[in-house]
Amino acid sequence: MRRSSRLKICRTPLFNLCVCVFILQTIDIYGCSGIQVRKRDTNTHEEEESLDDFFASDGYLTNPEQEKVAPFGGIQVENEAKKLAARLRLISNEEIGVTKMQLIYDQLPYNNEKADYKTTLKDMTERVKQRFRDYLQIVKTNKVIVQNLYKLHIKQPIYKQLDCCQLNASDLSYDSEYKCPVTKTTSCDLLPYSLPGGSFNPGRNLTDVWKSNVKFIPSLKWQYYMSTDGIHNEYPGSNFHWTNCPSMHNVRHRDVYVSTMQPQSKHIVILMDHGNSLSPTQMAMARSIATSLIASFTENDRVAVLGLAADVTFPRDDTCVKNSLVPMTYETKFYFTRFVENLQKQEASTNHSLGFQQAFKMIATSLQQYNKEEGMIIYVSRGLLSSLTEAKDVMSTIAYFNGRMDNRIIINTYAVIDNNKPIMYEKSFLQDIADQNYTKYKVVSRSNSPIRPGQMVAVNNTQDLGMAVGQFYKPFNRTTTEDAMFSLPYIDNADGGLVMSISMACLHNKEPIGVSGVDLHMEDLVQDITYFNQADSSYAFMITDTGYTIMHPTFMRPIKTSMQPMHTDIWHFENVPGFEKVRSNMLRHPDGEMNMTVRQFYNQSGVVTSQDVFYAKYIWKKVEDTPFIISIKILQKFDEVKHLDNHAGLPDLVYHRIDIVPANNMCMHLKQLATTASSTVFLSANSFVQPFEHLNSGMNRRMVQSYVAYLTDDTRLISNPGFKDSVRNDVAATAGIDSVWLNRFSAGEMRNYVVRRFVTTPSGVFRSFPGALFHETYDPTKQPWYERAMKYPGQVTLTAPYLDVGGAGYIVTISHTIYEGHPQSLHSTADKIIAVMGMDVTLGYLYKMLLDHIGVCHVAGVRCFLINDDGYMVAHPSLIEPDGRGPVEDLHVTHKEPLVANDILNHRHFVHKQLCNRYNDRTIQRFYTFNTSLDGVLTNLVHGEHCARYQIVAVPGTNLFLGMINQTCDIATAFCPCSMVDRLCLNCNRMGQAECECPCECHLAMDFCNGDLLKTDDMNPSCPRYPEKDEIPALSEDVTAGLGQCITINCDSKTNQMDCVGVLGCEWCQAKFEDAYTSDGSELRNPLPRPFCASQATCFGGIVGAATPYGDRVVFAEEMDESLETKSAPVGPVAGGIMGCFLMLALGIYCYRHRVHRNQLQYISTIPENQNRHSQFYETEDLDLPDENGDGHTNFVLATFENPASISPYRVNTSYRRPAGGDSDHGYSTMTPHDDSEHASLPCLEPLIVGKDRYKPGVHTPSKMPTIPPPPSVASRRSRSPTPPQTRLSVYQPIIEQTDPSQTVIDTPPQAPHCFQANVQVHMVDSH
Repeated sequence: MRRSSRLKICRTPLFNLCVCVFILQTIDIYGCSGIQVRKRDTNTHEEEESLDDFFASDGYLTNPEQEKVAPFGGIQVENEAKKLAARLRLISNEEIGVTKMQLIYDQLPYNNEKADYKTTLKDMTERVKQRFRDYLQIVKTNKVIVQNLYKLHIKQPIYKQLDCCQLNASDLSYDSEYKCPVTKTTSCDLLPYSLPGGSFNPGRNLTDVWKSNVKFIPSLKWQYYMSTDGIHNEYPGSNFHWTNCPSMHNVRHRDVYVSTMQPQSKHIVILMDHGNSLSPTQMAMARSIATSLIASFTENDRVAVLGLAADVTFPRDDTCVKNSLVPMTYETKFYFTRFVENLQKQEASTNHSLGFQQAFKMIATSLQQYNKEEGMIIYVSRGLLSSLTEAKDVMSTIAYFNGRMDNRIIINTYAVIDNNKPIMYEKSFLQDIADQNYTKYKVVSRSNSPIRPGQMVAVNNTQDLGMAVGQFYKPFNRTTTEDAMFSLPYIDNADGGLVMSISMACLHNKEPIGVSGVDLHMEDLVQDITYFNQADSSYAFMITDTGYTIMHPTFMRPIKTSMQPMHTDIWHFENVPGFEKVRSNMLRHPDGEMNMTVRQFYNQSGVVTSQDVFYAKYIWKKVEDTPFIISIKILQKFDEVKHLDNHAGLPDLVYHRIDIVPANNMCMHLKQLATTASSTVFLSANSFVQPFEHLNSGMNRRMVQSYVAYLTDDTRLISNPGFKDSVRNDVAATAGIDSVWLNRFSAGEMRNYVVRRFVTTPSGVFRSFPGALFHETYDPTKQPWYERAMKYPGQVTLTAPYLDVGGAGYIVTISHTIYEGHPQSLHSTADKIIAVMGMDVTLGYLYKMLLDHIGVCHVAGVRCFLINDDGYMVAHPSLIEPDGRGPVEDLHVTHKEPLVANDILNHRHFVHKQLCNRYNDRTIQRFYTFNTSLDGVLTNLVHGEHCARYQIVAVPGTNLFLGMINQTCDIATAFCPCSMVDRLCLNCNRMGQAECECPCECHLAMDFCNGDLLKTDDMNPSCPRYPEKDEIPALSEDVTAGLGQCITINCDSKTNQMDCVGVLGCEWCQAKFEDAYTSDGSELRNPLPRPFCASQATCFGGIVGAATPYGDRVVFAEEMDESLETKSAPVGPVAGGIMGCFLMLALGIYCYRHRVHRNQLQYISTIPENQNRHSQFYETEDLDLPDENGDGHTNFVLATFENPASISPYRVNTSYRRPAGGDSDHGYSTMTPHDDSEHASLPCLEPLIVGKDRYKPGVHTPSKMPTIPPPPSVASRRSRSPTPPQTRLSVYQPIIEQTDPSQTVIDTPPQAPHCFQANVQVHMVDSH
């Protein structure tokens, strides 16, 4: 047994110390003699502090004393770290050009301006108001025209139809605005199956109106009209190919329709029968009815959903859901829908009376709490009674409870009908419930108030379910208002983009005839908030008048958002003491400002004092005629700000669109169109006054020329084509670095290892060399290298490795800040940051740098590595090994060096586990932070891990740490548990600071009643937003034809590994890839007898023939033959012919697969879909469902164990697969074994061969939360898959695509409810 320096005990008052000592002595008998506790006099303060030294913050007893630091292999590690720091500083100053750039800014003229945030806020609010006003005018115009057409329809019917589902695909063309095939020549109709003859259909008459609207406001998305008969006109026309078109009328914009018709808050209880009287067909229809009802509500409605058989069941086992009606946010809809879909038929009679008792109790509480006049119970049932007297009992229950409430409750009933069974009596009974016909059953009403009858609807199919149940609100008999309704942001199921709907009811003689609406790009609506300049320590956000957050800096830009936002109150993102009062004032007053202070404590000569200091200033203003409020948060207290003064323009400037206006020396820089004649300037959306217009207007030669003319104009006479004021000066200021970059590119010692150099400003100006073409949606200020440099001003910062979209493979970015100019050139970290410079280098270069500068790293058994301040590997031997484990992104120290990780967690003040809440996907993230101010050398604890003798030291002036390890034994004695399937933490109930685990996540549970956290212990800071994916623009062959590579490197000339490793575009080939797998699913790789250097496409990751993330695998047969130098026996003509046939067949299959794979890769993502930013939580396709009636529908493993915490039910692993030669996404969504096999191409999934019962759904337990099945196959207006298929609430479900076939999923034994068995990866350390 390994000697342990830690023991979990209950830390109690000092008089219990004797008990602690007794426990330690007892353990010592079993061999844990490494811990010694001396008897102390606990009456003295000094010795009490000594006792505290033994305790870690998580309640563990630990001895933090480390061994004496000795030279490591004859060298002082601290000295080596200083040498590395000097090397990195030299790279920053000379190769990147930081010294030159800072000198340029120090010599530029500046002017001081008054910081006038009120005016800034006023202007921003006015622009947003005008934007909404234009859209509202469109909706009002459409409404008036519909109402006028209806008057004509009464005299001469307007009913001409054009079915969307019948549109010819040849008449549709892909439109970038809609990101799907559409026709702008006409509108079309989504039609119900049963449509009354002569129904009002104004679609053809509205087409010209909608066309002119788009000409007036090009940013409009969908325009539509929905009639009370169920006709849905939509422009532009589309066949909705992405879903089941004939059923689209049931779901598309359904909640918009209901909320517009009845905008008042509705208080409703849905009671769903799942007793033994329902047939499988009836059960399926009952589910469909309930889920359709749930989809019709909005966040303004308060709803409860109950399952009813012998007992009442609830969607979630908490006080809120079991006793209250809750707002129907997207999150609530998700839970309630999953609950309904998972309800199974029970082998017991339905207790109708019990269900109504519970429903009345819940709705009575809600009406009293919110002072509402009426509510509704919706009962979905077959209506079969278990006895002749039960009908009277049910009616008596309704009469009693409704009578106590003065008959304010309406009851709607939905009779689920199986055409093969008689239902006359059941329908009659359900009709009596809806009418509350007490007289028929000789029941006396308990109130003199009039009864409010509901409606009974018989349902025997789901063809027109939307209309059948969508009129549930009619018995409320409320007046439909003419006010505009604004939806919360949602994902459009057409293009996956984030949109908002604005709608108004159309009336005739004050009676509703339909709803007119438009869908709008969220990127357009919130562009002023999204691209608010953050250079002066301030940011903007937008909320609703009820507190929901619409846009915040922790959100991804809408144009990059692909997951449904979980609507969250602003106080979760501004969770600082005192903000509750600010929020209250924001919601109550149309404008205002408030200063916030925080109390700081000081220890002066042993005396603790405190005072209130400035934290932030909030100013806000409501957008007129909308429910939205815009606020600016100012984090620094100052009256003036400095700005660059106008200075000389540029005689020459190359805009990055060299595909439109060619530049000199055009070439291909790997996979990017580039020029080596000069740098190019890319202006991100942040550089424009109208960012959305820039992103969607397209680019042509005239526009590029106008940009260049304005930016190079010394006379200041050329009109501004739409840039922000600071852009021209930033472009001119950064131009001076060109000469440095050109020199280093041609003669620098790192020229074979540098991918590109660049500089960016907060205004979005991005200058790079070699000058290259970038995707218009790229935003350099949202990249990890930019944010890390801003976090560590004045230091050389390095990112973790990531995949370069430009084709360089895995790279690391070195970045450094540039300060605002100062005449004396004296700067401090408090100075304003005016730019960030960076340089991308190959991953191999950093490890090569370690080997070149630290000789001991070559010694067998010694491993040298670099980690950053998050604990992710920047350089490590395994990152360049061709063993299927690297290089990959975001390998953490807990994955690669678990022995070291276990030991360093016990060092005080060095590494800390931290938590943050990701509200948009409802997860709690666990991550590590390392103290970059570490002083001295860390080494093994006295009673710690001794199999790995290590030393770690901070690299001064950087965010890096240098580590050296000498492996002293072959058997690892420690591990860091990691989930093998996803990022789920294996124990979400506790987080010990000294317990080693991989970065992971737990489910963040919210209180549905009030939007607060369900557990107060989950009060953590809000996580920063996800890093954005980069894209490389597609190029036509006409542009790239005849262009050579910008950098020509002869990889074949590199004869040894050290000459080859890290060279741009080269790989050291050490193994051969075979397109086959062993029985346990691992890859077959054959070591090469004679390794060689070749292009990256030939042996990506060091494996010859391995697939690359870019889809450009190349196999050079001749080179392979020469390098392998294999000898074979003579082969006869017959055998040779047979082998030739096999080779031709294999080549044909390979070429076909290769072509298909390449055709699917128009854009290359820098980061796998499965990553630590965790933004890819939604499948793009609904997966096939098993044909098992009554088991719900699920396509993933239900491996249940008693871990009360769970992964977010809103996220799901995507279909990303790493390329051959790459590891799984350790530290991200999958923690698979290092010899696993995941080689499906990016867009494809490969089937797994498993036992037939392996993925069988679990049985629903009424007392627990349901297992979440995939979403219904019927399309939702919110998204094609409104909820991710592979999700769970309270049970753990490995996902098929990411589950290793060799792994066995073991269910929890029922007799051991407090134990669990889970897939765990034990990361062991190899002996090198």
